Amino acid sequence: MQNPIHPRDLIVGLQKGLALIQLFSKAHPRLSVPQAAKLSGLTQSATRRFFLTLVHDGYLHTDGRAYWLTAKTLRLGQAYVDSAQFPRMVRPIVEYIASRSGEHASVGVIDDDELVYIARSRHTPFNSTSVRLGERVPIYCTAGGRLWLASLEEAECEAVLTRIQRERRTPYTVTDVAQLMAKMEEVRRLGYATVEQEFEIGMLVVAVPLADREGQYWGALSLTSHLSRTSMENLCRDHLDLLYSAQAMLSA
Repeated sequence: MQNPIHPRDLIVGLQKGLALIQLFSKAHPRLSVPQAAKLSGLTQSATRRFFLTLVHDGYLHTDGRAYWLTAKTLRLGQAYVDSAQFPRMVRPIVEYIASRSGEHASVGVIDDDELVYIARSRHTPFNSTSVRLGERVPIYCTAGGRLWLASLEEAECEAVLTRIQRERRTPYTVTDVAQLMAKMEEVRRLGYATVEQEFEIGMLVVAVPLADREGQYWGALSLTSHLSRTSMENLCRDHLDLLYSAQAMLSA
């Protein structure tokens, strides 16, 4: 836990510029100044100046009306991947789990009500675009996300589920808050989480929580397979012990 930073030491302009970059998404690949101003709460004048600065520095392109991100913004995420110690530490264990199981292994952490993959195995025995390094996925329909939700107090867990958008991604996706709360109770009882075809058709995921020395959840170690390869029952039977052994190493 970092010490709180006094507001006088903050550079508000930097905060706003980074916030504007994060507005771009699958839903908003291109933004006009009025659109970005409305989404960010900034004035159109301020938004325009921020956008022009980002264009000048090579992080945005524009046709004079719309703005969109350039490949240079990838440097921001890649800088974390290249410099952060933790992903480098967990990668060998992730690769070990994948080689022993023959399945895809990954580690995800929570960031702003989403699960972000910070490490993944090179071994991928099936085609999927959803388990990519840096990919941000929902917490309500992913095993790692549900482990985090289950680590919260019941009232806080329900508040988060009520607050977030719950999209029905497949015919199997559970979106009802009461049903999801029952799922969280099951996760607490079992100590691990499973998700079967709720995030992607055919995808099976089992995950165990990763905690610090004080028992605080900080991430999840997941094993992902496909219905064409195995069943959820067999995935858990064959590989849960392997996940628990890696859990002990990563928690240490």
